[in-house]
Amino acid sequence: MKLSSRLMTTAMALLLAAVPAIAAAEYPEKPVEIVVPFGAGDALDGAARVIAERLKDSLGVPFVVKNIPGAGGGKGTAEANKAARDGYTLLMGSTGALTARPLISDAGYRTDDFVPIAQLVEVPIGLAVAAESPYQSLADVVEAAKAGEGAVKYSTPGPGSTQHINMEIFAREMGVSMTHIGGRGGKGAVTKALSGEVDFVFVGASNYTSLAKAGKLRVLGVAADERVDYLPDAPTFKEQGFDYNVAVWFGLLTHSGVSEDIVASLRSEVAKVVDTDETRELYKKLNLNEAFLDGEAFQARIDENVQRHGVVLKEIGLIQ
Repeated sequence: MKLSSRLMTTAMALLLAAVPAIAAAEYPEKPVEIVVPFGAGDALDGAARVIAERLKDSLGVPFVVKNIPGAGGGKGTAEANKAARDGYTLLMGSTGALTARPLISDAGYRTDDFVPIAQLVEVPIGLAVAAESPYQSLADVVEAAKAGEGAVKYSTPGPGSTQHINMEIFAREMGVSMTHIGGRGGKGAVTKALSGEVDFVFVGASNYTSLAKAGKLRVLGVAADERVDYLPDAPTFKEQGFDYNVAVWFGLLTHSGVSEDIVASLRSEVAKVVDTDETRELYKKLNLNEAFLDGEAFQARIDENVQRHGVVLKEIGLIQ
């Protein structure tokens, strides 16, 4: 018996409507790439490797971390934006690269080119100097900055990074100006402080652990409510009279063009694997603070950061 044309059309429409659900049910069928827009060994890289390992165990396919450093996270984020919109390329996003860099120049992507899966962790930012530095406290740094316009130099992962923006906010609150030099990533920024190219470095506090223990770096302050376990001798900003808290967040995203079913599947799976003692233990080993936000809450935080960063970037002349 032949189907009428109307019946065939209806059947085809129903079949096409079912394709996204089928695709989501089968996803993932092959390895998934997680682009990390900074070098191996940074805190962002560590967070990506934790979630990659947990998703591999849960979904049964490899989740492969690919490091693409450069342009303060902009190069890797732009590369992730070029990939097919099929859910097989994810981005480990960080505050500055995702929310500030597209405001500064044509970065090859916009913030809304990506849809959030979940915020995963936070790392409080800390200020550190080389062991031989004359600065012994945050007050010393502020006083030195007051003594000479731009004379104090500091490094962060790059222009427009969260660390850069928030140090500029701190400097303005103190009524001083300082000279910023990008480090092409957190490790590069620390190296500039160790070499004496800059007076201090302002990156995620977890980057300082081994160097502080070895006596090569002195952490003058951590911008958190309480001292962190991995740097017990480092005072907070608040302890020194500076009411200032700031952290960098890391989260998983994919392209905004990816099917809603795949996005929903990823959100559900990530929420499941991070809510385990095993994941928390892995975070702890890397000195990462658990800070899970679901897709909707993560989007709200991203939107807030875009608005706030836009104001600061305009004030410091990075955007017109």
